[in-house]
Amino acid sequence: MLKPGIIPNSEPLLNVGIILPEDRYTELELVIPGDIPCQITFSGRTLQPPGGEAIVFRRVQDGISFTSGGREYLASDNIEISPVEDNQLPAPRSGVRINKVISGRDFHWKKYIDVFLPGKVMIKPHENHLLVVNELPIEHYLACVATSEMGAACPPALIEAQTITARSWMLANVEQKHVHLGMDVCNDDCCQRYQGTTFLTEQSLKGALNTFGQVLIYDDTICDARYSKSCGGIMESFDTIWGGRPLDYLQVKADSLDEPAEWHKPLSDESNFEQWINSSPETFCSPAVIPEANLTQYLGSVDEQSRYFRWKQHISQAEMTENMNRYHPINAAAITKIQIHQRGGSGRTNSLTVHYLDQKQAAHSIDIKAEFSIRQSMHAKFLYSSAFLVQAEGAGKDGIPSHFMLRGAGWGHGVGLCQIGALGMSLKGYSTEAILSHYFPGSQLKEIY
Repeated sequence: MLKPGIIPNSEPLLNVGIILPEDRYTELELVIPGDIPCQITFSGRTLQPPGGEAIVFRRVQDGISFTSGGREYLASDNIEISPVEDNQLPAPRSGVRINKVISGRDFHWKKYIDVFLPGKVMIKPHENHLLVVNELPIEHYLACVATSEMGAACPPALIEAQTITARSWMLANVEQKHVHLGMDVCNDDCCQRYQGTTFLTEQSLKGALNTFGQVLIYDDTICDARYSKSCGGIMESFDTIWGGRPLDYLQVKADSLDEPAEWHKPLSDESNFEQWINSSPETFCSPAVIPEANLTQYLGSVDEQSRYFRWKQHISQAEMTENMNRYHPINAAAITKIQIHQRGGSGRTNSLTVHYLDQKQAAHSIDIKAEFSIRQSMHAKFLYSSAFLVQAEGAGKDGIPSHFMLRGAGWGHGVGLCQIGALGMSLKGYSTEAILSHYFPGSQLKEIY
């Protein structure tokens, strides 16, 4: 696993969480590849299953049970499945296959997909459930991340910029959300989207090889390089979203060479923000550069076609109340008003108050802070962005609105590299270096191993 604050001088191995405790898996099906001999190691034993065999692993009282080659086995602790010889680059859809893995955990695009995993796969008992961890070299991981995040049709400059950004974020090793589980990162958008070799392409392999060991550096430190799908025309600052000290290379900035005429500062002013939401400036991530109907050929394979630069959401009273009750201990009967208090430089809010009536019709309010919590609370499938205006509509004689209309900008937190904007830059012919310089101003590109 990675060590905090250490810049490696050789390619490190990563432990990537594929199935987590909150997924609550008690069994899973794994398929052995037919073209790569593999071995299963457990409880001091090693066996070589036949190629193409589907094996079901179950959490039982004494450990993990499974059947291979017609024989039943019981592992008292961890199980490892690995290639007999593992000295080659991964190929598309190579490695063991695990069926029905969650993609988009807790997000609006959640679904189940089958994933192919290169390297070593570890199945671990954890309380009453199973965990799965994939151990592999970081460069193999990055080749898979590039086209898990964005599609194979993206130009090389975008793939390379995405790869360097992902490598920098990974090696900066700041968050360590899953280190207590023996994982450097998980497989999903809470860390970085990783679906093994399932969507791996020759382009993404080239992107990793062409940028091997390259990271972004600022003040002799690897950049905590963040990215999201669409900033909505203006990048947000690091401290607005995650708090802490500001980072010079993650600041509020227009996603264009010149500031759009439609950007009236500050967007913390509601009238300025409303003008911004109602405008359609020509930025790199705007439909003027990439028509939204064309985005599906470039987005990652689990993303959904929609409008991300400017969007609308109609949320009924019942939906809003149910969602607020799900994430907050309020037991509301109705939501009466949503009041935004604070916005960052891109218009993303990190502080609002929800006014509501309880089951006895008494009035109360609750404050919600932090961009993630706001997006989670406002929509059952996780709101695209916290850069939104909200209007209560359809109030009856009791003053209770029938629904809430949200108008917003962007998809994601908006900090750092805007993936659709970087795509727009690459389609316009900008180089990898120019893209990185635009999204991480003041940073330097350096090869560390």
